[in-house]
Formats: sequence, C-alpha cells, structure tokens
Amino acid sequence: MIKLPLTLADATLPFWSYRSGGRQVIEFDSTGCACPVPMVNAMVGLERIASSGETLVMINGFEPAGLYDRVRDSFRWTVESLDAQRVMVIFSAIDGAVAVDFSNRHCHGG
Repeated sequence: MIKLPLTLADATLPFWSYRSGGRQVIEFDSTGCACPVPMVNAMVGLERIASSGETLVMINGFEPAGLYDRVRDSFRWTVESLDAQRVMVIFSAIDGAVAVDFSNRHCHGG
C-alpha cells in the first residue's frame, strides 16, 4: 500500500490517502496530541468523507467519545486497539444521513 500526502484545508496534522480493500481511505494520526487537535482534524476528515465515499481512519491515543456524540446520526465507525497507547477508529458516512455542523470543531475533553 502506498500512502500519498493529502492536503486538506484547516487540517493541523498531516493526512494521507491510499486504497485498502477496494476503498479509498484518508488517514491521520493524532496520537499524543492534546485537545482540540484530534477533534479539529477528525471534523476536517469527516467533512470530506461525508460526500466523497471515502473512509476516514483516525489513529489516536484514546477513543474520541465526544466526537461520537456529535456524529452518531451521520457516520458509522469501528474501533481497533493497535497497542496499549493507540486505537484506530474507522469512519464511513451513512447515505442520506443528517448533516453535521462541521464548523463546530471545539473539544470538550477525552
């Protein structure tokens, strides 16, 4: 798999693009980043995949419970533990779902 750099407006971390399992994937790693960095970048990535058909992979030091509450009606996700310090959350958009306010990128903690 070849990961190519991807530039997304308002992202504060590097994003990568690649194909996996026949799907186009975008990915970022916010492990070790303090709030609001994971939330800001997750919202940037989710805004892109809301209409692109891509999948978003977020690698983080913890599950983003506050993010789940915001996007519950618009995205599906699965979580894999990568090791003791990291999880991988894989998001996909729900077709015809309710729109999310992507401008609200504030974080309320863990």
